[in-house]
Amino acid sequence: MNIYFDMVGCRLNQAEIDLYAMKCLAEGDSLVSKAGDAERIYVNTCCVTKKAAADSRKMVRKYQRETNANVVAMGCWPSAMPEDALSILDAEDIIYNDEKFCLLEYGTIDLSEVKDKPKLGQRQRTRAFVKVQDGCLNQCAFCLTTIARGRARSARQEDIVRYINKLEKLGNKEIVLTGVQLGSWGVDLGESLRIADLIKTILSETGIPRIRLSSIEPWDISKELINLFQNERLCNHLHIPVQSASDKILKSMRRPSTREKLEDLFSMIKKFAPNVAITSDILLGFPGEDQNDFNETLSFIRNSGMSGGHVFSFSPMPGTVAERMEGQVQSSITKERNKKARDLLDQLSYKYKRKRLNTEDKVLFESKLRIGEQFFWSGLTMDMLRVLVPSELNLKNCIYRVELDKMDENGRLFGKVISD
Repeated sequence: MNIYFDMVGCRLNQAEIDLYAMKCLAEGDSLVSKAGDAERIYVNTCCVTKKAAADSRKMVRKYQRETNANVVAMGCWPSAMPEDALSILDAEDIIYNDEKFCLLEYGTIDLSEVKDKPKLGQRQRTRAFVKVQDGCLNQCAFCLTTIARGRARSARQEDIVRYINKLEKLGNKEIVLTGVQLGSWGVDLGESLRIADLIKTILSETGIPRIRLSSIEPWDISKELINLFQNERLCNHLHIPVQSASDKILKSMRRPSTREKLEDLFSMIKKFAPNVAITSDILLGFPGEDQNDFNETLSFIRNSGMSGGHVFSFSPMPGTVAERMEGQVQSSITKERNKKARDLLDQLSYKYKRKRLNTEDKVLFESKLRIGEQFFWSGLTMDMLRVLVPSELNLKNCIYRVELDKMDENGRLFGKVISD
């Protein structure tokens, strides 16, 4: 059967379709790069925000209208909003999270006959995303993920290592470890294992050149984990979702953190791994957030040493505790706060990039683009900066040492290749 994959959402969903595609190949199916050539289309969906849920529904409807394929929705949107999904899909065309092929059981899949990276069309990625755990131990008041994904559970170490070694044989140069609560890996395995233990094992039992962590909660970061950044294969970047730096709001969000704990964590990172870049997620307009709460978050961001981040406006998701909370913030106020926080993070990003000028780093190149009359290769540094390099060579999926020598008025970094 000709299969096409698409998705809405995060790196975790990308990791799932990457592996699901290889499973299809191993079972004799063919992958196509265009939806119009498919007999079946899998859409891996999301419900982290109202927009993500709406986008998931729109994507399913789009493929129903524009193709003759059997369209199957899988993942978080139908799991959290089954009535909505059933209004446009037959029951047999829905794969809920608890029915989905378990993407943690790597050991059950024979990938020995898969000789090439899956062709995923617009979802093709140079870096490989590896799902190491699913579900979450926490129950944040604003989040639908625990409802959609369930409790935290981990893939086995030996299966993860085997999969990563397969990815390297297929030509991948960087893996990104992903999960709903990445830092909770190992807590359910009964062997006192933690995410630092998994990374140590990957470093010792695989040869993949670059290992990167996706988003990791602040309470899951230990000194043992921070010390691992001394290894040059571990990309020196952490994305830590702070959400708020107001103790009052953090408590209302049901997040097991405080401003003091966040400050201590950031100080520890600066002390023991000063070259690690930190980015974050900030959620504004949470019920009960007043000007003082917002100011506390702004002051934390300003003094945090972050290299950038993302700002989200609270939207009440059906079924969450926050949906029923009093003190909903006016959208106009949330919008204004969102802009101020984004402007501040943009300033920090600009400052960080300026600091990186005239330094060198290893860059993994991903794609080619045209700016004016010139072509550039776009790639990522170890600390997650996008760099543009002019070259007539094919640099795709190559790692080269690059000098960062210029930044334009739009904040784009440019560099030149020094060596491989």
